[in-house]
Amino acid sequence: MFDMSKIENSMSAFENTGNRLETEFIGNINKTKYNQMAYEYLFGNPAKKEKDPDEKFAKTLKFKEEAERVFENTLALSDKDKYIDFKNSMNLVEKSQIGDPENPNLFFAKNLLNTLRDKFTEDKYIIKFFTATGGTHLDVKHKIDCFFKIYDKESGEELSYATVDLSSNPKKQDCRADVLINISNEDKSKFDNSRNNDEFDKSFVEEKMSRYADDISDAIVKNYKNNN
Repeated sequence: MFDMSKIENSMSAFENTGNRLETEFIGNINKTKYNQMAYEYLFGNPAKKEKDPDEKFAKTLKFKEEAERVFENTLALSDKDKYIDFKNSMNLVEKSQIGDPENPNLFFAKNLLNTLRDKFTEDKYIIKFFTATGGTHLDVKHKIDCFFKIYDKESGEELSYATVDLSSNPKKQDCRADVLINISNEDKSKFDNSRNNDEFDKSFVEEKMSRYADDISDAIVKNYKNNN
């Protein structure tokens, strides 16, 4: 019998990892680092138990090669024998960030994080942004493109989080994430603040960011209440 699920999984994985909107707006994780940590989580790392320096070096090289080979094709993240649950997927993503989660480089992510900060008391909380795109289980299997976490500023304790699905499909209404952000191709250029872009619309961006931040802050509060 022909298995349609394989095609559906392949299409889903492509849509979640090959989206230019995600790369330009929220960036990607360090794929090499993620591959190695995901592989170690699933299959272990023999090099860590090796005491002989030469053997340790050889096993380390083999481990890195295997990690790259296994996850060379992002569709492998959809395989049942390579499944990683939501919590551990999120943990691996956090450790695979490029740059500072408190100060993202990309305009959209930075602006959204700063707008979200305004929703909370600055001297009490720390808020961080994490992208999950670029080939992760969180993106491909759990349908999360990015997430925000809030921490107690004094103790450093993690208090809550909110997940986000970023889509360029204006018809999309349902998602697994806490918040769905739809940005149509027509509106995309309005977020581009590069010097030569005449279509950048500051008022439009501010209005959208405020709305997105409201939804994300509501999700943070809701998740906090549900988990405490």
